[in-house]
Amino acid sequence: MAFVQAGDVRLEYFEAGSGDRAVVLLHGAASSARIWVAVQRLLAEAGVRSVAISLRGAGASDRGERLEDYAPASYARDLAAAVDTLGLDRFVLVGHSLGTLVTRYYLRDHAERVRAAVLIAGPDPGTVPRTPEQMAARNSPASQRPADGRPAPAWVTHHVGLSEAERETLWADLVANPPERALGQAPPWPGLEGLAARLALPVMVVLGDADEVVAPSTPLRGYLELPAERRYLHVFHGVGHYPPATVPDRLTGVLLRFMEAHAGWQV
Repeated sequence: MAFVQAGDVRLEYFEAGSGDRAVVLLHGAASSARIWVAVQRLLAEAGVRSVAISLRGAGASDRGERLEDYAPASYARDLAAAVDTLGLDRFVLVGHSLGTLVTRYYLRDHAERVRAAVLIAGPDPGTVPRTPEQMAARNSPASQRPADGRPAPAWVTHHVGLSEAERETLWADLVANPPERALGQAPPWPGLEGLAARLALPVMVVLGDADEVVAPSTPLRGYLELPAERRYLHVFHGVGHYPPATVPDRLTGVLLRFMEAHAGWQV
């Protein structure tokens, strides 16, 4: 674990591997960069450098003072400052779940820095805001966390690709997420209208057909919005919302094949 100064915030990040072939990994809503630990290990074995960043408020990254600090567009600005400080250029950008929105915002403003992008189990950028009652129910600690503080059994099932120690650390990050993150991250997500059709770089959409968080039809619709000549799709059968933590070996294989074919790399 290390820290990078990204504008006015310090962000936690994890780096693995070395060399000129770089991948930046972004996590989802109630998570942290630690969800990528197994994928990073496998990428390093393949000779690929990876940097997984904990977004503002996640893991050991600085927290924001305003709800707007936790909007995906704000995360993308933090990301831009972080990759500049780290000296990253012409990298592959991979986002999972809410991280796909951060990826989209970054591509909107800095597409020239990215060789190719991967969107894993992403929500619809045009999602309608939830009512206050829906938000309260969704963010209720009692609905997500067992009374003994241990990881919920269903959560463990979705993270079986990580070791027990890795799951424990990631769960601690999840529990420590400030409640303001959930509120600030919520839709609407303005400024992404029509972006997908304008992207001029290879983009792969990845999903699990057993996703219980984001309906598989949602990222499939997003795939169809991308230019036909630059869009790619991979579907994991029987996998839910968390491929980086459920099937990290299979996901890494998909990433490596995509990067070799479309990022101009030999991996």
